[in-house]
Amino acid sequence: MAEQVMDVSSQTETPRLAPRRWMLFVGLALIFGLGLAVRLYDLGDAPLDFHPTRQLHSMLMARGMAYQSLPDVPDWQREMSYQQWKKEGLIEPPVMEWLTAQAYLAAGQVDLRLPRLFSIFFWMLGGAGIFLLAKTLTGPDGGLVGAAYFLVLPYAVLASRAFQPDPLLTAAIIWALWAALRWQMRPSWGRAALAGILCGLAIFIKSTAVFFVGGGLVGLVLAGWGLRRALRDGQVWLAAVLTVLPYALFHIYGVYISGELQSQFSLRFFPQMWLDPVFYLRWNGQIASTVGFEWFLLALLGTFTIKDSRARAMLLGAWVGYFLYGLTLPHHISTHDYYQLPLIPLAALGLAAGAAALFRALRGPRVLVSLAVVGVLLYGLTIKAWDARVSLKRQDYRQEAVFWEKLGERLGRDRAVVGLTQDYGFRLSYWGWVDTTNWMTSGDFSYRELAGQEFDMRALFDEVTAGKDLFVVTLLGELDHQPELKKILDENYRLIESSGDVLIYDLKQAP
Repeated sequence: MAEQVMDVSSQTETPRLAPRRWMLFVGLALIFGLGLAVRLYDLGDAPLDFHPTRQLHSMLMARGMAYQSLPDVPDWQREMSYQQWKKEGLIEPPVMEWLTAQAYLAAGQVDLRLPRLFSIFFWMLGGAGIFLLAKTLTGPDGGLVGAAYFLVLPYAVLASRAFQPDPLLTAAIIWALWAALRWQMRPSWGRAALAGILCGLAIFIKSTAVFFVGGGLVGLVLAGWGLRRALRDGQVWLAAVLTVLPYALFHIYGVYISGELQSQFSLRFFPQMWLDPVFYLRWNGQIASTVGFEWFLLALLGTFTIKDSRARAMLLGAWVGYFLYGLTLPHHISTHDYYQLPLIPLAALGLAAGAAALFRALRGPRVLVSLAVVGVLLYGLTIKAWDARVSLKRQDYRQEAVFWEKLGERLGRDRAVVGLTQDYGFRLSYWGWVDTTNWMTSGDFSYRELAGQEFDMRALFDEVTAGKDLFVVTLLGELDHQPELKKILDENYRLIESSGDVLIYDLKQAP
């Protein structure tokens, strides 16, 4: 195969932000230093600041893994933590949970700062990938702009501290696209293998990466080789096999051997939502609250300013993958804001390209223009980093752990509990060491009714509470949203505790 070289950065004029090499290093140090500093702020707060249900899922799994080997753990906690771990089942390969468990073992204790540090590290690693990709596509100015957006976007600051696989997923997608573009720039068997390995790793971490990695690869291969040539190229086949193989093996294990993945494919696909205008409005709202709607539009348009057709096709393919991703998972894309996280690198790269094109079009004395560009970027960095810090400072969840510990002590470990509590009972399970059978919220009922399920409330109540001792309510407003449940509890069972935060019904005693 003939060597192909793509030197996109040579298309740019003298950089406006960093006309000298030392300025580039200073700019990178400032951007990455600020991005890291704001993420380390209030590191010890309980990880309830971002989608606590998802984080508690990982917290329970990691603790269960670690407690099987940690010394000086009471036998009852070792056994209960194992049961809690296994009860969570598989959603995706527990990479973050396993890494965290190993860190717990190395530290000799469970320390919830450790998974935060892992997530922060992976996001910062993704920032390095954004800089390299954007620099290749647009030059150093674009690299700095892309990295700045990726690292100080307030939503990204919050999300990148969360104990869940998505920060690692986002970084893996970025580096997969970097490796794929590098392979296209100068094809070789080694680069094809690296691209396939990194693409396969991204999909293995979380299968939704297939939309972004697959879309990018399709665009790149079609623009670089063409369909006929690609089908005859051994390197393309090598990359394709390595991309598909890791998750294919995991899927076979999870579905056909352990069976733990079978339930993950239900309550996902709702094509009837495509015809509902509210779905698109909610999706738009998720975009606006995460990447910023104006930035989203500018980034999409900025993608078309990339001069190299192959690089442009790769990024456009990833954009197409994003829209297919949203249509495939319409409920989640319109209700779970962290499903927008893989959009952030696409927005960063699109904005990098658009900014580089804008900088090339600026006219005036070079020094004055450079000062104006640097001033605008510094102002934006400072304001966004401060906004992120304010969001972190305004939240303090340290007392949450204390509340659930005390509630767990009052309930006791030997009581069988049904709970209408925060995060499906995970807070009570984690800090209170009380496993609960979850009673669904009104939102959960609506979600399942969307899938065609129907419920007889009395029959469901009898089924869920069979053999149980207590019904605990900490979502007091949610109980008011389920008047039939409230009527069943008030008319048939004794209320043994009523405080401002908790209602406890004795399922063994009449009122």
